[in-house]
Amino acid sequence: MNSDNLKAQAFIARLLQNPALKGFSLLQREEQIIQFLHVNAVQLAPTLSSPQFFPGKSWPQIFAILVSALIQTIDTDLIPEIETLVSSRIDYTFFQLLRPQQGDTALIHRQVMDGVRKVLARPEARREMTGPYTAVSFNLVDRYLDESFFRKTYIHFELTKVQRLRLGKEHMTSFVNLNLLLKPAVYLYVSSGQNHQDRNSGMIQNQFAEKATTNLLKELRLVPEQVLKSVAHSSVSFTENRFIEATARLAAVFSARSRSYQAGMNVDRGADTPDKSFFSTARRNYKFYGFDVKVLDELYKIAAENLW
Repeated sequence: MNSDNLKAQAFIARLLQNPALKGFSLLQREEQIIQFLHVNAVQLAPTLSSPQFFPGKSWPQIFAILVSALIQTIDTDLIPEIETLVSSRIDYTFFQLLRPQQGDTALIHRQVMDGVRKVLARPEARREMTGPYTAVSFNLVDRYLDESFFRKTYIHFELTKVQRLRLGKEHMTSFVNLNLLLKPAVYLYVSSGQNHQDRNSGMIQNQFAEKATTNLLKELRLVPEQVLKSVAHSSVSFTENRFIEATARLAAVFSARSRSYQAGMNVDRGADTPDKSFFSTARRNYKFYGFDVKVLDELYKIAAENLW
């Protein structure tokens, strides 16, 4: 490790100690610090280009050094955390209920983790991992599916009758959590300059999703086709494709919600709770985000009734 990297690591370590980052996931902290560097570039540049830090370097060079150090620091904890999520949070026995052949669980873990590592190594895909990783880390899927299975209304109907998944609550939760962790993988197949993605909503064209599915089937041979189709479709607007799987529609919403999720957040008296506030706004703008408004309606009711 050279002196520039050591200085950058020390500087990043101090930024990560900021109490304001408490309650955020690792990738959210990474985004917060990158945003801080962008916003405060004018103030930081003179200090960081001084002899004490990175003399003779331009701000773009300094920024690149700091971001590289930030990613290295975050990955030290992030990779083991995601490995735990991949191997412990998800029950892969639901694969056997989707297709007859039985796969080696250890090999499945390795293949899924290899896919996640590729996502984290590519900047565009890495940014798309923030919401999914945060959602799985903080168990958002688990608690909402618990309620949906109890209510047996729209979401339960779409999962069991329309998508025809013969899975119990625990297996369904594992399906959606795996869907989330693999969701950013579609961005591995987006080349710079290609017009496959809506810059505002983040959604990709349905035609490209089908091509991404083909690539995912080659890369993740041990994962059932139903899961990988749902993975690709979770980045497609429901207004463009009304046949998107319910698991994909849920993954899209939970991914978006979790980009700004903060654990242990205090709510002012009389104010809406964070989840209720998000789902309320999403309901008004569901066409822009490409969400299924009926999914949002049910999640809003659950959040309101549980004060989430």
